[in-house]
Amino acid sequence: MWESQILTLDDQVVVVECGPMRMFIDGSFEGARQPALCHRAGAAAIGFLEEIAKHRDSVMMPAMSLTEPPAGLLVHTMWAAASMIGDDDLTPMAAVAGTIADATADFLAESGLTRVIVNNGGDVAVRLAKGEKISVGIRLDVNWPRISHRLLLVSEMGIGGVCTSGLGGRSLTRGIASAATIFAERAAIADAAATAVANSTFVKTSAVHRRLAEKIDPDTDLQGVEVVTSVGLLSDNEIKMALEQGINRAQALIDRDVIKGACVAVRSRMRCTTNISALIEPLAE
Repeated sequence: MWESQILTLDDQVVVVECGPMRMFIDGSFEGARQPALCHRAGAAAIGFLEEIAKHRDSVMMPAMSLTEPPAGLLVHTMWAAASMIGDDDLTPMAAVAGTIADATADFLAESGLTRVIVNNGGDVAVRLAKGEKISVGIRLDVNWPRISHRLLLVSEMGIGGVCTSGLGGRSLTRGIASAATIFAERAAIADAAATAVANSTFVKTSAVHRRLAEKIDPDTDLQGVEVVTSVGLLSDNEIKMALEQGINRAQALIDRDVIKGACVAVRSRMRCTTNISALIEPLAE
């Protein structure tokens, strides 16, 4: 298996590094940080990653074509999340980061913590007891460090996962969204939905360049699928079309009660689903 390390920053936030995973864990009980318990959660997270790695080959095909994995395994959670989205070509691997974030956050919530944030490479699991709240940052581009907007989450919203997918991120994408951020009850669902919504933003134009996924990553779960490698100058109508397609895909998931809301960005322009647009606060430059 991979080499791993667990560090504690400023005696508060725990950082876990293991193979492809870099996770930040922050947990508190009624306002008091609990780094020792978060360190234990970090060790558990490494175990979650190793469990999935053992079964990885069984979830590399589209979820809709796979036999349901045994209940109780994390790969079953991945399969269920991808199946819930309903895209014919979405594999359970689309939910892997969110699934590990969820399992880690559940470990802390079940241990009694009242405020939990687990950030697994931008796929975030949140657990808030009654009265707790956090501010979640939103980027216009997965590659930009700057936070452009934020959403205040409170426990009553029922949002336990905030995940983002987009061109240039850790995973390959079929779309041109620079960021598709999804809010859902669980991070596994938000993760899979973010992949699907980002994929839906593809616009056929000479400015968009694609390549077979296996030519970029021989071990990809997207064998035979063309993914976007770069995007040149887009017209105003092409940007509008991509945003419209992304929002429509997200709205369809909201209508089915799969997700809670979404924000989709293309070339520094962002649209959010109607149900949460009024809650999204722009930040000063």
